[in-house]
Amino acid sequence: MTRIKPDPHVVADKAQAECALAEIAALDRKISGIESEMQECIDKAKAAASQQVNPLQARRKELADAVAVYAKLNRQELFAKAKSLDMGFGVIGFRASTRISQIRGITAEMTLEKLHQYNLSDGIRVKEEINKDSCLGWPDERLELVGLKRLMLDTFFIEIKKDAVPEGAVQP
Repeated sequence: MTRIKPDPHVVADKAQAECALAEIAALDRKISGIESEMQECIDKAKAAASQQVNPLQARRKELADAVAVYAKLNRQELFAKAKSLDMGFGVIGFRASTRISQIRGITAEMTLEKLHQYNLSDGIRVKEEINKDSCLGWPDERLELVGLKRLMLDTFFIEIKKDAVPEGAVQP
């Protein structure tokens, strides 16, 4: 099986580069139009699905709430031997869980202050990471001291101008 390699487009001068940019701009407009139509179809499909799903979700929640009330009212007899009950179409039950919450009238800031005051640092979450934005202003010697280095990158870019279409103008 032979592989066919694509024939690369060669830009030899400034005029050909300008033509290539013009073609890129035209392709970007076509792509944007296709993506816009696609997004419109997706939005319509989501709206249609939402109309169909909303009443079903409301009914599902109503039934789930009713089963939860039944389970709470009959907890002693339904869950005397186990914390869950297999009912054929599903399992219902109670899970034991523990969580921490603020005491009424005490803010998170007040709790943090107390954690610092009593040196309970294991109760404080801190995410450490290198602040490379701050390091940009450092001299090279300081960067090397901490194991960093400055890299100068010269990356190529293309910016296609997207002029706004004046109101009342006809688009092709």
